[in-house]
Amino acid sequence: MRQLFIGIITAMCSTLSCAGEDTINVQRFQPPIISDRVPLDGDSRNTGDMLSRVGLSQFEPLIESYNGKGHLLASWTPSKERMMDRPTFIIVHGGHGVANGDIETAWYLHKTYDANVLVLDSYWSRGRTENWLSWNEFGANMRILDGLAAARFTKSQGADPLKTYLYGDSQGGWTVLRMFSGHNLAPEVKSLYAGGISLYPNCFAKEHWYQRAPNKSTDGEFAPPLGPYAQPVIVFTGTADQATPVSQCDTDKALKTTERWTVFEGGTHAWDFPTNGVGRPSVDGKCSYAKNKYNHFPMCYSESHTRVMKEQIQEYLIRHGAVDPVELAAVKTPADRAVPKNRLEVNKLSEAERAAVAQKIMDAVGFK
Repeated sequence: MRQLFIGIITAMCSTLSCAGEDTINVQRFQPPIISDRVPLDGDSRNTGDMLSRVGLSQFEPLIESYNGKGHLLASWTPSKERMMDRPTFIIVHGGHGVANGDIETAWYLHKTYDANVLVLDSYWSRGRTENWLSWNEFGANMRILDGLAAARFTKSQGADPLKTYLYGDSQGGWTVLRMFSGHNLAPEVKSLYAGGISLYPNCFAKEHWYQRAPNKSTDGEFAPPLGPYAQPVIVFTGTADQATPVSQCDTDKALKTTERWTVFEGGTHAWDFPTNGVGRPSVDGKCSYAKNKYNHFPMCYSESHTRVMKEQIQEYLIRHGAVDPVELAAVKTPADRAVPKNRLEVNKLSEAERAAVAQKIMDAVGFK
């Protein structure tokens, strides 16, 4: 009987660490890389054309995997000038794989902040197109290893880790939350990232041995701990999200421990998706339905939610020194006339003049 009891406890500890340690098993969460190209069928067939149309680089096998066994596909578009000075965004996709929304995000960040942008693939490289079941070996633990590999790459290219941010939605948002939680790889995360931006994330974490994930998995490594966070993370959720509802979360740990948690009343999953294609104006209120065969959840574009989200992301970036408010000269504010119109003008300012202009901009947009 004693041996049986020990066996049960051992099995429980393989799922939930009895020592309270959060250790990521690198060997387990590095499925083999088997492809070096974007699939030419399904939703990915137009990816190359979309990237070209908005001036982003094509996907190539650029990122040496975390375990050094193969290369992940990525689209890497650095700033055309002063790469080290510009913010860097590593964009991680949701369970549907790289989608229009990820390319739209990269285009917007590159255009708005002259940012270095990298759109990272975790599925095509492994011969998959989706991970709709979420809580498995292709989930958050695998994804943060990919994210670390990507940040190693951007650092090697000259990007500043102190201005490098992980940006993800849905399962990508889950990846952001997991990245900055207190696991054994946290020291490396801190050396490569400044923080993260999480949109409508998966947020179920297995807290007790008897719990099951929404896909019925009982494996704790497939639903690892989320929060509290070692670095600044902001998160956005919607009350009408039928894909990743907040009801699945331990909100005290997963959401309230972020630097800022914004809830959009009536917001569905993917309220920011481009309804008319990448780089084109979207239609407010237009809805579509996910192709996920397990859950055809609605996705309705909201102009107001997207605008507020972008404003709060900008505040976050200013607050942490990733962008210079003086260089955001295109912001339409009452202080416009006092704002230099290009970087050449900015560079002519004295430190005192620069600080005065920055304060005018922040006062005009209500930045605290």
